[in-house]
Amino acid sequence: MSLAKKLFIYTGGVLLVLLIVTFGLLEKRQAVLWQEHLQAQHLAAARFATPEILKHFRGDFTQLSPQKQGEMVHLLGFSHDLIRFSLHSVTGRALFVSAIFPGFNDQDLPTEKIFEADDQDLTYRVLPDLQGRRVLDVVVPAFSPAGSRLLSVRFYYSYRSVDQQLTEMHQAFLSIAVGAALVSLLLAAFGARRLTRPIQQLTDGARAIARGDLETRIPIRGADELTVLAGAFNEMAGSLNSSREELTRRNEQLISANEELHRIYERLTRAERLAAVGQVAAGVSHEIDNPVGIILGYAQLLLEDLSQDDTRREDVQAIIDECLRCKRITGGLLGLSRTGARQWEPVNLRELIEATWASLQPQKLFAHINFDMHLDVEVPSLIGDSDRLRQVLVNLLLNAVQALDERGSIHLELRAAGNGAEIVVDDDGPGISFDLRESIFDPFFSTKEKGKGTGLGLAICRKLIEEHGGSIEALDSPLGGARIRIYLPCDIEGKTPILC
Repeated sequence: MSLAKKLFIYTGGVLLVLLIVTFGLLEKRQAVLWQEHLQAQHLAAARFATPEILKHFRGDFTQLSPQKQGEMVHLLGFSHDLIRFSLHSVTGRALFVSAIFPGFNDQDLPTEKIFEADDQDLTYRVLPDLQGRRVLDVVVPAFSPAGSRLLSVRFYYSYRSVDQQLTEMHQAFLSIAVGAALVSLLLAAFGARRLTRPIQQLTDGARAIARGDLETRIPIRGADELTVLAGAFNEMAGSLNSSREELTRRNEQLISANEELHRIYERLTRAERLAAVGQVAAGVSHEIDNPVGIILGYAQLLLEDLSQDDTRREDVQAIIDECLRCKRITGGLLGLSRTGARQWEPVNLRELIEATWASLQPQKLFAHINFDMHLDVEVPSLIGDSDRLRQVLVNLLLNAVQALDERGSIHLELRAAGNGAEIVVDDDGPGISFDLRESIFDPFFSTKEKGKGTGLGLAICRKLIEEHGGSIEALDSPLGGARIRIYLPCDIEGKTPILC
């Protein structure tokens, strides 16, 4: 049951009980007053009528003539509740009994004898008739001039008018009580609704706050305690909203900082790996290069001395190839560990890409490659090392050709992206699986067949791109193969971009 219903029931119940008790007491008190008033009227009428009645008899208590009876009825007619009167001797014997007055023919009077009393004044009592209706029995004594009691006059008065007045009064009180009860219930309902509406609004507001709607506000009306509570609720909601906004902002900052830390951690991890590789390379490259170089030199001399039809030429050529492969590996290791002096200068990426492709196109590897490129003229120039960027482009194009097995399509695109530029290289080869897209940038990791790659090309590319403040990633290509996307900012070290 809701609070409004409980409040209505309790308040309405209390008001109804108070109304019932109040109107009950008022009715009872009014009934007593009205009964005493009419009773006092009947007693006064009895006193007044006694001498007049005795004048008509003059000591003769025979039955009155019809004319006398009419006069008697007319004389006593001012009392509408008089049923009958009678005269009794001192001993209680009935000397005269009048007829039943008009209007009371159905009244069956009580059969009690006249009660004796030593009082010098009238006496009265209330008796029930044979139907249980109340009758006022009044006995008025009559005295001689000497003061002795001669006889008694007995009056029977009906309580019909009293009961009728009491019934009308009861109905009037009942009507008033019902009207007052209805008005009280309406006021109780209105009061309960008015009192519980702010509470319901507070409840709805609290539920909205629990759902996360911190924009909820409660309308403020009046200046009572509930209004003060609504104002405090609005202040709380505003404070919570401000706190949530602040927490959201701090959370976004933490997320951004965490992502940045994660990126820095990844870079540090890669740098540690590269540093470890560099330390190994620095220690062994010179030791390996010298004997490998000597072996390579003697093998090349031996190859020159062998005739074209000598069967040993293939073995010597294998020695030369493996020596060259060893030099490529050590050279790649030194490239990872070497941090040369930066020679930053404005680099026009369109011109760099066109020049790189012009130098690669004549090679036999690209003979059966369908190559096209789209270079956005609105891409700004950047500040960087053109030789290192050219090395990145050469590695990417060579990787794409090798992945295509020297047959297929390559698409290169240069486009503006935010405050920098994007270089995208797509091919229609086998592509790179999702779980290998990060591993391919690790040193010595390669998806090529054994002997066709060192696993250092993409690691060197990432190192060079990150030196320029950019990023490199592997994705799925719309052509069906792999996509390598490079982002390069155009404001490296705070230098202003130069438009192409």
